[in-house]
Amino acid sequence: MFEFKFYANSDDKEFKRHDTVTYSNLVQSLTLSDGYRDVLGLGTDFHAIANGSKLWYIAESVLDDYLRKLPKSELNVFDAVHAREDVKPGFIEGGFTLWDGSKDLVDYISKYFSERMCGKNVLEVGCGCGLPGIFAIKAGARLVRFQDYNSEVLKCWTIPNVIINSGSQNDADSHNEHTQLEFYSGDWFHLSKLWQSSANVKFDYIFASETIYRTDLYERLHNILETSLCQSGIVLLACKASYGPGGNIFDWLTYVENLGVFQTTTFKLTTSGVMRYIVKMIRA
Repeated sequence: MFEFKFYANSDDKEFKRHDTVTYSNLVQSLTLSDGYRDVLGLGTDFHAIANGSKLWYIAESVLDDYLRKLPKSELNVFDAVHAREDVKPGFIEGGFTLWDGSKDLVDYISKYFSERMCGKNVLEVGCGCGLPGIFAIKAGARLVRFQDYNSEVLKCWTIPNVIINSGSQNDADSHNEHTQLEFYSGDWFHLSKLWQSSANVKFDYIFASETIYRTDLYERLHNILETSLCQSGIVLLACKASYGPGGNIFDWLTYVENLGVFQTTTFKLTTSGVMRYIVKMIRA
């Protein structure tokens, strides 16, 4: 595990003018071996996709029980877990919840992009459970990078889920041997700075699920998408029409349009009840 810590400069101050939330400046790079091994023995659930295959994950209920038994010294998000808070801005950002958008995105890419994943570089931002990224591994992606705000999410859920879908729970290095795996925790703004300042790979596909739930996230999200997407790349973002904290698809599309970096196409997934969408973004 590698840690990168950023200190305030003019760019940070500019972001803070717009922020209503204080975000951690700690960025960590993790590997499969950083995953919690004892999680692999917990009960699992699965999401079935159209081709008949299944994506497995540690069930949310048993993961919650496991997390609540960890000592506070091992869990930076201890208080949020014990208060059963999915989201506490700047502290925990929904990483321990499997949101509907993640399943929507898996279903969409399995139907329309499955054969295009082979040999490509894929980034999943705000990955949580990691199902879209795991699908990309199974589809033969060359590189899959998982990102979540909290390192605990990656260690306790994302990495174990990658391992159980590899077919071997005994070997942390057992996965699709043709896929390079990377795991990063941290805030989108500081990750963008890190990836922009190094000889960082660009991504053919970027996946995001339910990441526009607060308007204060828009600038940070747009920044990491702009920094990370290759010139001919595609962003696929799953979302609802609106969220309790204030974010909504219409404001996001307006925000993106006003900046002029990306062109967007919206696909409606539902016609009644909670309206859900896939937003496709390409460089303008």
